[in-house]
Amino acid sequence: MSFNLSEFLTEGLINSVNNGLIPSDLATVYAGNYLSKSMITQAQVTQVSDAITAYKVAHTSADQAAADQVQ
Repeated sequence: MSFNLSEFLTEGLINSVNNGLIPSDLATVYAGNYLSKSMITQAQVTQVSDAITAYKVAHTSADQAAADQVQ
């Protein structure tokens, strides 16, 4: 069993955003830095970006649903 740093970093960024540990903008910066240092691939940056977009959509929908209930 071997350790895959790029998978660890990618999953860590995605999980950190999903769990509210870091803001999505900061995760994007980290992903860019990891890419520039060849620690992750462009495909993994895209994976992080897609996860951030899904997170934002889910929270926007949840916020809208909560606002609708208040009215």
